[in-house]
Amino acid sequence: MYEDRAPDSVWLPKRRLRALKPVWEAQHAGPADSEALGSWHCDGLVVRASFDRLRAFDTSTGRQRWVWEVPGRDVLAAMAGQIVDGVALVAHWPDTYDGAKSAGVTALDMRSGHELWSVRQNLDELRGGTSGLRHGTVALSRDRAMVATGEGVVALDSRTGRTAWTVPHGAASRARIGAAGDRLVLVTQWAGSAAVTSVDTTDGTVRWERPVPLDGPIKEVEIASVDPLLLAVQGEGRRGGNHVLHLDADGRTVAEISAADGTSLVPYATWFLADRGRQIMWSGDVLIAFLKAPGFDVVGRLAAFSLSTGRHLWTWDDGWGIDALAWHRGCVVALRHHEEVSEGTHVGWRCDAYVLDPADGRAVARRRLRVTADEPYTVHLHDGRILWIDKKSGRGTPPVKAYDWR
Repeated sequence: MYEDRAPDSVWLPKRRLRALKPVWEAQHAGPADSEALGSWHCDGLVVRASFDRLRAFDTSTGRQRWVWEVPGRDVLAAMAGQIVDGVALVAHWPDTYDGAKSAGVTALDMRSGHELWSVRQNLDELRGGTSGLRHGTVALSRDRAMVATGEGVVALDSRTGRTAWTVPHGAASRARIGAAGDRLVLVTQWAGSAAVTSVDTTDGTVRWERPVPLDGPIKEVEIASVDPLLLAVQGEGRRGGNHVLHLDADGRTVAEISAADGTSLVPYATWFLADRGRQIMWSGDVLIAFLKAPGFDVVGRLAAFSLSTGRHLWTWDDGWGIDALAWHRGCVVALRHHEEVSEGTHVGWRCDAYVLDPADGRAVARRRLRVTADEPYTVHLHDGRILWIDKKSGRGTPPVKAYDWR
């Protein structure tokens, strides 16, 4: 997402007649059909998370490098969005009605999968009603590991787990955090209102606090990015709409994005795209978001906007749906996985990978991948390699596989 370099001939050749075969497929292990809940890609490793374990694979060979079992009878509840200095952060709790009261927060060494430390926190008060991972609960930045609790934000030393500072957030029905560099962003909600707070991660000093700048009642707020600061906001009621707010370093509105050519954005929390972290992406001055497609229960229309002005740049519609989305070397990569049918008869499965020029949305390259019915949870790209994280893993279904673009 953070790459913004012009491609060298867009990874020639632009097309291949034959579908690309996987160069490796990782071996399944654990319960059958264990659904992917998240993933990381860092330092030659790709990590797939399911409810009971994290598995790390070598990006060159697909060999499992390590596995971390969620302790006891706990289930994975949250993951930090990024790896910082080789440290990963997760939250987990007992799989019971009140399990979040005794949640665990654990830091892992990404190179070995070993636990650095683990502490218990009460995360019950802000427990959401959705299944899967609770986003915005834990965050990493520099030497701080941070947790959003019912009372406030607790910051721990990322290497030792010792408490560094706490920032109370008062009465709130919901709290979300995100971090980058030396800044923590805290969003709190209550009774149709929301506030955004910027905190110095070094000592917990509050730099500023402002109401989320949206006209009308607020239903949901998610932190799509901290640097730049992007908030995905869903208004309350039929007039509310979906918005992306770009705020500057002092919390003032730079741009508000809500529609393109009269078509509104897809809600950030939609379940149609498995990897929620890719629903809104950015690189340089270009932000990519999904537009609603009337009559279709899929996400297939991409729109690009200027981050600095909010101006609509282009719309791309493949006519069907997008299953995974990524930035790579300054370009947008969109994957469409679908069933091939001829005269009502199943022919096979197909996946097309499109490379879009962020300047105008033009498809400048395309690949066909040899696939089965297994759907992607997400993809990571490194150099010329596509790392495909499967939604499910079971006998005959690898948790991760890789394709070489050329």
